[in-house]
Amino acid sequence: MSVFDNTHPELTRIGIRMENVDTRYKPLMRMGISIDEMIYLARRLHPLIKHGKRILDLACGNGLITVILSKLMSDAEFHAVDDWKKVSKNDLIKNIEIDRAKIMLGEFTDQFTLSYPDAYFDFVYSVMFLSNIGKDGRTKISDEVHRVLKEKGEFVVIDTLVFRGKIKKDLEGKFKLDWYGEENGFSFFVWSK
Repeated sequence: MSVFDNTHPELTRIGIRMENVDTRYKPLMRMGISIDEMIYLARRLHPLIKHGKRILDLACGNGLITVILSKLMSDAEFHAVDDWKKVSKNDLIKNIEIDRAKIMLGEFTDQFTLSYPDAYFDFVYSVMFLSNIGKDGRTKISDEVHRVLKEKGEFVVIDTLVFRGKIKKDLEGKFKLDWYGEENGFSFFVWSK
């Protein structure tokens, strides 16, 4: 047994215990990031969304980022959606139960339509998704995010630096860019409605 008792050392550092993360949460090629990077991104997202009460993870992939955030923000209501074509919804349900996370799972009702009422979320975030769906997909999803965000709600986008210009161009007509940063090969956008 390791000194970390089967939990990831980066999780231990932030006071979270989740056993066998590396074997239970499979990296997703669409996201192209490792488990270590997912933990880093969850830590990086936390201060950006920590005041949210109802939060949506848009295209959650394996769900690890949302599980970590739900453990850091136990009073928030987390929702996560995906199309479930590249990742098993049943595996995520099992991991949510094992890790005692509070996350409600949903799915796109058709090509990027969200099944939530208007003005429902304080925050929506997306990690390594918008670069994978093309201009038409980004236009459709930005309309849906705008619809489900509350007034003054925020849309946090984390993606690869390579697509930062395209993402900015496709979202700037729908949202106001409040903050932008680059770190460790990722671009971070905070947009407001």
